[in-house]
Amino acid sequence: MTTNRGRKDVIRDRMTATGESYNVAARNLKSMKDMGATREAVRTQRWRPAESLDVPCPCGGLCEPGEKCDRCHARHRHVSRFPGSRTEVETWADRYDCMGCASSYVLTITLPGRPWGIAETVVRGGSAESVVQARVFPGVRHPLLRPEESEEGTESEEG
Repeated sequence: MTTNRGRKDVIRDRMTATGESYNVAARNLKSMKDMGATREAVRTQRWRPAESLDVPCPCGGLCEPGEKCDRCHARHRHVSRFPGSRTEVETWADRYDCMGCASSYVLTITLPGRPWGIAETVVRGGSAESVVQARVFPGVRHPLLRPEESEEGTESEEG
């Protein structure tokens, strides 16, 4: 068991080594505890689409070959995956692009056991209302939430 003083020393050591603020270093150390989930989330999001529909999709999920396009009658191909919710950490969105024209669509899927972050209940507001807030794993790009590192960087650049 680590004492509070020992924990603070580890955070300060990381601050010195990386140049991160105390809060960012503490969050990143907390995320590193669950390194396997972080690594899996990055792997779930970052892959290259197959060139052909004849081979299995490299996404590692349960995607299916895309539907026929209403415009040009070509097939849609699974091209990307990104977090699909602000608070449901096992919800992902799969994007399919037409192989013949500029048409595309997005399907929301649930991948149990493959979260893109950690959902936490925090107390906010004057009425001390509990709300669910998600924290994105380092390395995962979320279209609706800013990465924690840029929030800290923006505050220090402005102030």
